[in-house]
Amino acid sequence: MTRRPRPALHAGPASRRAGFSLIEALIVLLVAGMALMLVFSIGGHSARTGFALGRRALAAADAEVADDQVRTLITALRLAPAGIDPAALHIAPIADDPHGFVADAVLGRAGPCGAAGPTGRLRVAIESRPGGDVVTCQAGASAPIVAADLSPRRVRFSYSADGSAWRDAWSPPAPPPASGPDHVVHPTEQALYIRLASDDGAVDVVGRATSGPGWLYPRPAPTP
Repeated sequence: MTRRPRPALHAGPASRRAGFSLIEALIVLLVAGMALMLVFSIGGHSARTGFALGRRALAAADAEVADDQVRTLITALRLAPAGIDPAALHIAPIADDPHGFVADAVLGRAGPCGAAGPTGRLRVAIESRPGGDVVTCQAGASAPIVAADLSPRRVRFSYSADGSAWRDAWSPPAPPPASGPDHVVHPTEQALYIRLASDDGAVDVVGRATSGPGWLYPRPAPTP
């Protein structure tokens, strides 16, 4: 018996095709391009944000260094305790106004204004420049050096004996009255607060100079 040949199988409309059509390729390229644009857009925004944060951090660090330098100059000032004549301790009077101050000083650490130790007369002044104010310091006969650049702001100094009532100049308080059977004036600590502030409130630095406790100094002779 002979077998009949089987009919051939036809692929018909459901047959598979190899590769992509032109329309499909264009759609794939379009989607990939949109994805790349989104990635680059997010990356660019993140980079700009990072740079902005970096600039702000550097500006904040610079401002902190400037504030610290001004406080260092203030705390370096030499004061005599109330009840002792400054001349007896070889301390010259302090000259001050809203534009700066001049006083004997001892720097606690080295900095742009000089090495650690006695500086003689220390002059701290506000220098007005077109772009804003800078604070300069001058130790002895040396040339003035910029200690703090506060551009673009305008600043001024004020002074206080107690840290609450501020004036354009400092007036030492009256010495304590004599007490005890020998009518001895007991030296007491004397403090000077100096404030550097701008009109917009962005700069507000307060430092304190002190004579130290009165018991560190020898008692004056009894008053007759």
